[in-house]
Amino acid sequence: MSTVGLAQPLVILHGGGIALSCALDGTVSADELHGLFASDTRVLSTYRITLGGVGLQLLSRTRDGHGTADWHYQNRVFRSAAGDVPAGSIFVLLRRRVEGALHDDLQITSYCDNTIRTNLIVQVDADFADIFEVKRQQLPPRVGVRRNETETGVLLEFRRGDFERALDVSIQPPEARPSIVGSRLVFDLELSTAVPWSCCLEAIPWIDHSPMAFSGNPHGSEAGQAPPVTVVGADAVAAPFHRGCADLHALMISDDDTGRLVAAGAPWFLTLFGRDSLVTALMTGMLGPDLACAALASVGALQATELDDWRDAEPGKLPHELRRGELAARGLTPHTPYYGTHDAQALYCLALWNAWRWTGDRQLLDQYLPTARSALEWCDRYGDLDGDGLQEYRTRSRDGYYNQGWKDAGDAIVAGDGSRGSLPLATVELQGYLYAARLAMAELFEESGEVDAATQQRDRARELAELVERHFFVAHENFYALALDGDKRPLASISSNPGHLLWCGLPTAARAEATAKRMLQPDLYSGWGLRTLSSEHPAYNPLSYQRGSVWPHDTVIAAAGLFRYGHRQQGATLLRAALDAAAAFEDDRLPELFCGFDRSGGSPVPYAEANSPQAWAAAAPVLAVQLLLGLVPDAPRGRCFLSPWLPEWLPQLAVDGVRVGDVTFDIEVSGTEDATRVETTAGDELQVVVEHGPAPLWGDPIVRE
Repeated sequence: MSTVGLAQPLVILHGGGIALSCALDGTVSADELHGLFASDTRVLSTYRITLGGVGLQLLSRTRDGHGTADWHYQNRVFRSAAGDVPAGSIFVLLRRRVEGALHDDLQITSYCDNTIRTNLIVQVDADFADIFEVKRQQLPPRVGVRRNETETGVLLEFRRGDFERALDVSIQPPEARPSIVGSRLVFDLELSTAVPWSCCLEAIPWIDHSPMAFSGNPHGSEAGQAPPVTVVGADAVAAPFHRGCADLHALMISDDDTGRLVAAGAPWFLTLFGRDSLVTALMTGMLGPDLACAALASVGALQATELDDWRDAEPGKLPHELRRGELAARGLTPHTPYYGTHDAQALYCLALWNAWRWTGDRQLLDQYLPTARSALEWCDRYGDLDGDGLQEYRTRSRDGYYNQGWKDAGDAIVAGDGSRGSLPLATVELQGYLYAARLAMAELFEESGEVDAATQQRDRARELAELVERHFFVAHENFYALALDGDKRPLASISSNPGHLLWCGLPTAARAEATAKRMLQPDLYSGWGLRTLSSEHPAYNPLSYQRGSVWPHDTVIAAAGLFRYGHRQQGATLLRAALDAAAAFEDDRLPELFCGFDRSGGSPVPYAEANSPQAWAAAAPVLAVQLLLGLVPDAPRGRCFLSPWLPEWLPQLAVDGVRVGDVTFDIEVSGTEDATRVETTAGDELQVVVEHGPAPLWGDPIVRE
């Protein structure tokens, strides 16, 4: 397919822990989902440029990395003292960089025959709204914002109680200093023909009396960072893979309480999300241990130790989301952190197991096993609300999340008639995560000499699988139900969730085959990936967040499940769909999600409020490469497994810099489907076992016919 470079509805730049969301022409408008966000506060809400009293005409926009973009404009017709200035006689270049602060370089060049005297106005304002208020478009007036002129520009400040935020706007060079009229910076210009006028505007957020800083790096934290793992050739795979690696690196931020972590996405989720960090770690083991170690440390550091209904916290539970805006500071939202995630506990166990398998690091296992043990105990004590062996959720907080699986939109889990499922809800993927977590923890317990505990977990995994097969499989649909409602009735909605069940290896071989066939039907498979909900469902809405949209990570996780059960042709179909979607978007970047319209429309349709980049989406091409290689690490035993399978559209795949344990090596696979050839540079330090069938992604396999 041809690359169309499809832009998102918002331009999102980020770096150094802050993010900017603006219109395609670079404008920031307070009444839109725009702003410069720092510490969950919109520290810049308005930024608009006019020349001669009228707006500029956009000519083009280019991007360079995650934090830099250039805009090119020309003037519209305006009146000066000497008469009308024709449109297209003045060129304006805006070079914008976001890396700890907003840094704008403006250059204006006139091509008029005579000197032009006019003014340039840059309107700059800040409402210091909480990020939740911006997202909900519920913006109470900020009457406490103060504006003070400084030697270099203007300082905007907001204080309510102990909560303080500020934005220091400075202009360089000094001779370019404007007049300041309210929220407007007014520059008096005298433009000679072909003589550029330029200035620099820098907006530095202050968080709790401390200024952030612009790094001065034109490419942000991507500069000089070669990805540790590279894909050579393989055009369909290489560009999305390398873009995903760069995005994951750029999403690494520092947090005073939890240390280094992978933020969930920009601009809305530039903070710790427990589930997101752990799923990202599970999908990116091939990139080395850094992402997994950051996830285990940052998420584990906030494990709850007591009951707190306001925050949906219980001993052993792991955080859903941490926020630092005004609503959190004043106790008006429970995100300090909020614990309304029912799956992070099992996912933590899996992430630890996965890191152990990739690294063989006994110190890492010893360090985080107590956290994983407590998380698993939470699943037994609190995660099973009625003692029936299944995981069910409900919120206890008045501001808690109704849904607490990965589809956590309030309207995401629906019955066949489109009505919302009643609480408590037992979604199908939650059962799969716990099944896989029990098998993973069995291996870790065994490694620690706890043989009886390992046996118990394997037995409980078998029991859970039998419960799921008995209660969730809907015979007339030949598919698994989305969930069981509060009365234990199956919500027989056709959704993407059973793909996660395959990923975890729970279904029998026969039911996995039935699920594979149903998954690729056109109501669920859009051609760009799996819809979160069937297009034939009464509640289907392709424009919604989770009732018919396509999430790249969801699609690739389902592909992993198909590969696991040997349905590699169907799995490769899903991988190709996700990779084609990446190629269709600007910079080969997969967004958090996109609309669920059929591929016959010609290109994916962006979702209006998607994070881009987003950690799960960035991880999707990485997992895709691991699946095509059939790479399963076993560093504790000094080996790894390869069972490569390349579809006809990918006759060769070479990956350099793969690390298993202490060994870094290259892999080259050629040939397609069942006639593949494998070469590695692993040498004698690592045993590479080449197989010709699918291998489990984690845990000891339980083959149940």
